Amino acid sequence: MSLHKWWSNAPEILISIPKEDESWDFHCQSSDKTIKTLGVIWNPQFDYFSFKTVVKCQDSYTKRELLSIIARLFDPLGFIGQILTKAKLILQKLWVLKLKWDEPLSNPIANEWNDFVSTLPVIQNIHIPRLL
Repeated sequence: MSLHKWWSNAPEILISIPKEDESWDFHCQSSDKTIKTLGVIWNPQFDYFSFKTVVKCQDSYTKRELLSIIARLFDPLGFIGQILTKAKLILQKLWVLKLKWDEPLSNPIANEWNDFVSTLPVIQNIHIPRLL
């Protein structure tokens, strides 16, 4: 058995990788030639990690929907930990209030969550150099 699904940002290494072993079938649906690896988007041309968020704003949310959105913000390397902590603190407030899974959020927490969700598109502007 041989290893496959390779990619590199070094042209001399790319030449030696057989086409059938390249990982472009894992690439994200974008024109900037990025590869999704371990839940993080990597741009081999400029050698940075980035994130993509797609959250639709709604009039009301439930605890179940909050947890679903938080779970989609996958960050195994902890690059956006501060952002995730804010979301988890809001979720923690729902547990303290003993809100049921499908019960709509109360106004103060709903406003706090809407403010948080409105800032999520900014995550897409974060580029973290691979070589820290």
